[in-house]
Amino acid sequence: MCSRKAFLAAVSLVIVGMLLCIPVAAQGPAEVSTSNQPAPVATPDTQTQTATSPENGPWQFTIAPYIWVPGVSGTVGVLNHNASVHVSGSDVLSDFNGGLAGFFQAQKDHFVLPIDFFWARVDTDKGIPENDFDQSSIRAQLSQVILSPKVGYRIVDTEHFRVDALVGLRYWHEGTTLTLRPADMAFPRSTNWVDGIAGGKFEIAFSRKFWITLSGDAGGGGAGLDYQAVGLINVQPRPLFGFFAGWRYLDVNYDNRPVAAFDLAQSGPIIGLNFQMGGKAPLQVGANCSASPTEVWAGEPVTANINPQNFNPKHTLTYNWTSNGAKVSGTNTTGNVDTAGLAPGSYTVAGTATDPKEKKNNTASCNIAFAVKQPHPPTASCSASPDTVKPGDSATFTVSASSPDNFPLTYVWSANAGRVTGNGTSATLDTASASQGASVTATATVTDSRGLSTTCTASVSVLAPPVVVSEVSEIGECKFVDAKRPARIDNVCKAVLDDVALRIQHEPNGKFVVVGYTSEEESITVTQVGSQRAVNVKYYLVNGEGGRQIDAARLNLRTSGTVKERGTKVYFVPAGTTFTQESVVVDETQVQGQPRNAPKPARKPKARAVAPPSLSQ
Repeated sequence: MCSRKAFLAAVSLVIVGMLLCIPVAAQGPAEVSTSNQPAPVATPDTQTQTATSPENGPWQFTIAPYIWVPGVSGTVGVLNHNASVHVSGSDVLSDFNGGLAGFFQAQKDHFVLPIDFFWARVDTDKGIPENDFDQSSIRAQLSQVILSPKVGYRIVDTEHFRVDALVGLRYWHEGTTLTLRPADMAFPRSTNWVDGIAGGKFEIAFSRKFWITLSGDAGGGGAGLDYQAVGLINVQPRPLFGFFAGWRYLDVNYDNRPVAAFDLAQSGPIIGLNFQMGGKAPLQVGANCSASPTEVWAGEPVTANINPQNFNPKHTLTYNWTSNGAKVSGTNTTGNVDTAGLAPGSYTVAGTATDPKEKKNNTASCNIAFAVKQPHPPTASCSASPDTVKPGDSATFTVSASSPDNFPLTYVWSANAGRVTGNGTSATLDTASASQGASVTATATVTDSRGLSTTCTASVSVLAPPVVVSEVSEIGECKFVDAKRPARIDNVCKAVLDDVALRIQHEPNGKFVVVGYTSEEESITVTQVGSQRAVNVKYYLVNGEGGRQIDAARLNLRTSGTVKERGTKVYFVPAGTTFTQESVVVDETQVQGQPRNAPKPARKPKARAVAPPSLSQ
């Protein structure tokens, strides 16, 4: 018996010692939702809220009626009459003569105010006299009231482990009546005292519905030693209702002899109900969403994340991702958004977290917006240097381009004439194959990496060859000295005309004018002789013995007024030059050309002279 008391006393003292050794600063209160904590349980003399309330939270109240069926073992004494009492729990039930037990606790934040009350009456005939040797037995009538008010503070508060430190008082009222047998003499006596106690409670939570409680305290004052130890298993199927069962041991040694003595150990099972009122409702689960980046170009990825809050950390959550236009993949806290093909605008991605093990308050959703930016094509301007070149010379085209959206650019050049080479911001134009006097336009096509493009142009003028200002020039002259044949081509004139033919062949452009003249001494009509001489010169150039075969269309025949000498002159008229010498066009339908060796004198010409305004090429 003594060894058992010593063991239980040691347990109570160890619990107190552990509380004193726990550094208060080492474990601050955990900010955990009450929905994830074990529900409060009423335990005799050590009950406290197992759910953590937020700072400045409301009051919570616990009421727990319970039944304790202890066996009683020890010594009671009245007026120096002592009896040894040993009653089992089953005997206590048969000897039970009334009782009431209950626990009340108020809690706010980390402060707890537990109060335990126990009252019972037991009548037993199994008392054995210790100093009344002439008596065979003693009837013991025991009436016990225990009131234990305490104040406590939760010094460790985590999801699975909590520790409360408690101090307080234990008030005892013991009423004892001993009746000696067979003398049938009764000795009633009652006594009261108060003990100061200190102790604590440890809770080990396996879930919010199931946990184990170990508690104890020890002290003294009126009694020499007062201590207890309690072990409970707690089940909380509903937040407002639960039950518990376990074992309680209470020992007290009060010795005020000869008036009274009370040295008893009470040990037995305990069961009870727990009712909780007030307190803060369980926190609702929630979630926050974020996205990175929040602005993208179509085709760029977006990563979304969900941060669930107030869910049971022991449970594995499931996740679902959706969007109002994009494709989202992912089954965890990260969703991958595919923006390929999305039009510019604003979109939303939503995440949902679900706790499949919970039936209520088990789903939370959130969403986050992201934007697909409006694409802008590149901008470009072109220039040419120099902007005017000689035929065959080169020029450089340059493009100044940029992407408003900062995408890489590529360049392609083309031209409407000549040959342009280059694939960057500049290109070279070769004008060798370009027409003289033409304008060559180069086009730069600028394209970004997304395929958006723009164009710009610049032009280069290719100069025409310089215009050579030419004048009418005399290239040959024949003299007609034969009086009988005044229009005959003699050998001297033949040599002159052969040179004229060669000049005509080497001048592909321009035309030639043959002007026939008449001297003042000649008696025949001026225009007739001059016309015949011009016609004969043409006839020789076209059909002469030299075989030159000059194109007749290139020869224009004219006659002029009288001069001092009889003859003809041949003039070269360059292209674009006007023959301005006053003369008359020969009507070749009226004058026939004569061979150089014609035997007969020239017939009188009947040519009509027509005076055109001028001859222009």
